[in-house]
Amino acid sequence: MQDLHDLIRILEEHPEWRAEMRRVLLTEELLQLPELVRDLIEAQRRTEQQVAELVQVTRQHTHLLGEHSRAIAELTEAQRRTEQQVAELVEVTRQNSEQIAQNTQQLAQHSQMIAELVEVTRQNTQQLAQHSQMIAELREVTLQHTRAISELREAQQQTHQTVQRLEQTTMWLVDWQRGEAGRREGEQYERRVIRRAIHLFGGGRGGSPERPLVDRQLAQWLKPFYRSEQILDTTADPFAADPIWWKGDQVLVVEVSLKVDASDIHRARQRADTLRKVGINAMPAVLGEEWATPETQALAQQEGVEWMVGGGLSQGFLYFRQLPSEDSVEA
Repeated sequence: MQDLHDLIRILEEHPEWRAEMRRVLLTEELLQLPELVRDLIEAQRRTEQQVAELVQVTRQHTHLLGEHSRAIAELTEAQRRTEQQVAELVEVTRQNSEQIAQNTQQLAQHSQMIAELVEVTRQNTQQLAQHSQMIAELREVTLQHTRAISELREAQQQTHQTVQRLEQTTMWLVDWQRGEAGRREGEQYERRVIRRAIHLFGGGRGGSPERPLVDRQLAQWLKPFYRSEQILDTTADPFAADPIWWKGDQVLVVEVSLKVDASDIHRARQRADTLRKVGINAMPAVLGEEWATPETQALAQQEGVEWMVGGGLSQGFLYFRQLPSEDSVEA
């Protein structure tokens, strides 16, 4: 848009813009001018009507001519004032035209500023696109790092689990080695006890159930169980005892352990009870180097189990040692 004619042409092409242009360019008084003119026309119309009525009245009422003349004079004065207002309106219109010219110049400046803003916006849009690409690349790198961290955490978890399994395996091996060492030490102690059985029990016969003599004797005693087809539990089976020793009709069912605990006491009692059920005068006993706990000795007395532990003897064990012995058979 270069001059006022361009503005007029644009307003002709867009009639809907005219009202907005008027609101921007004209003062409130100018905007009210059409209404004032309509009021003036209406007043003029009423005046003409009144003049017509005056003419009619003048014809009919000659004596009222003077009054009508005064009314005409007043109307003339009103017309004069109207013409003066119209002149003032022309001056205001001229001033508004100058204001429109100034506004047109400002509009041109604004158009230039808008063009500059459009260029800046275009440049910012390009930078925004570059930044968006950089952000997308950064997100991809972050996602890769996140996946890598997740994989590392998974690997660390697997490593931790592997270490835990290795620790458990190592602990199991240590426990197994300790158990094996304890078992071997216990077996060695048991063999020493059986080799010294004649001395420890004060004569008599017996030995490990693995010995043919003891095996035949137990089989003879337990014939009633075979006939009843009853299956003995290991903890109650005299064949699982350590040594079985007897003098005459008194049988000692012995559990041997370095440290005598509650399980030794229960096994000795249950295996002796098995022989008692078939009429054998069996007495349970435990033999070892020491008690597992201070309460274990009290448990032995409560269960009726005799003992030789740490060099000490129960009354029942001492009684068995003092029984007279037939020809002894070494275990």
